[in-house]
Amino acid sequence: MMNRSLRIACFLICAASAAATAGCVITAETLVRYEGNDESVRVEYLPTQSIRIVSDNGDVEVRTGDVSDVVVTFSPFTMRKKDENQLAVQEIEEDLDLAAKTDRDIVITTGTRRNASGYLGADIEVVLPNDFDGGLRIEQDNGSVDVDLDGVPSRGTTIVSNNGSIDLVGARGAIDVATKNGSVFVDLDAWSSSDGAISSGNGAIELSVPAGVDGTMTAQTLNGDVVEQGLPSTWATAGEGSATSYTMGDGDGGLLELFTENGDITIDVK
Repeated sequence: MMNRSLRIACFLICAASAAATAGCVITAETLVRYEGNDESVRVEYLPTQSIRIVSDNGDVEVRTGDVSDVVVTFSPFTMRKKDENQLAVQEIEEDLDLAAKTDRDIVITTGTRRNASGYLGADIEVVLPNDFDGGLRIEQDNGSVDVDLDGVPSRGTTIVSNNGSIDLVGARGAIDVATKNGSVFVDLDAWSSSDGAISSGNGAIELSVPAGVDGTMTAQTLNGDVVEQGLPSTWATAGEGSATSYTMGDGDGGLLELFTENGDITIDVK
């Protein structure tokens, strides 16, 4: 059972109703963010095992550390009116589902039960072993995603978000990263032989890539520019402005497609 003690984290003023006609009074209510105590779970990790994270509401952070198991920490929260402490406790204990288990792969989930408040959720922190060599998949509904896989031999990363920014560092293997709303930053440790894509419906994209890669890439923005930083003279380019294609090395590796509807695309060669 989750500990019933709560922390009041911050205040948010939001409109409860608004009148479209002149002369009507606009009312507002003050909501308080209540945070429940953290819950930690350890799940045994086996070589080549993949990780899947499914989050309804809350930030997701993944990093590596000196651990042999996968260590998961859930930080539950909800928003209620001031002095509704007991209702906040009840929501967190009765309407929030948290799970970390093995089902061939390791599956980590947060979800809410039917008719639960839309403010209810949990931030997720996941620490992976330094020798993590599986694939990582994150399905995010609302919240930011911050992943640091620098130095680990991961097989590939897929991140799909409805709303929130994405930061991915140390990626290798197949890459498929997309958000409907938010900026995207991807730092590649190595180019993949598989095709991949990085996209945003509304937000800038920044890609950091090693100079000596072998493959092809396209970059297109419907409202913005493609910005190049440190591009090697050995890369062959075609197009300019908002749509550019690149051939790196012999072009034998995978194709990586960068696309955003609104925002610049920056390609930074390290």
